[in-house]
Amino acid sequence: MALFGRRTAVAQQSERRLAKRRTVDCAARLKLLGGEREGRLSDLSEAGARFDTPDPPAKDMSGLLVWHDHAFFGKVVWAKDDSCGIVFERPIPHGIVEQTIAAAGPAHVPLGPVARFGQIPLGQKRGRGHLAIVE
Repeated sequence: MALFGRRTAVAQQSERRLAKRRTVDCAARLKLLGGEREGRLSDLSEAGARFDTPDPPAKDMSGLLVWHDHAFFGKVVWAKDDSCGIVFERPIPHGIVEQTIAAAGPAHVPLGPVARFGQIPLGQKRGRGHLAIVE
């Protein structure tokens, strides 16, 4: 029985990513035979990308992924509620991945100053801004 059998080497290899994905954020389009989907790239590698869109295409659909002045053919390998994974037909040049990352700007933007622990009062409950009901 295959229930407890070992997975084949082909099955194990297909589950691994071919290249490390890098975080990006840029507008993109996925051109399919049945229409076009607008969305954003949220990660990218030489082997594939994550495409975020409100209406992702079904698994196994093929299309042309377009961002900036780049366009590459690929296949949807997974789809969820608001995103899908695309594997490119052929690996894209590493320089295009780096160029897209650089164009996306810094991946981490600080939200504010770091707390000064010496100014935090100990042994007191923090105020939660509760509203008092006045009748």
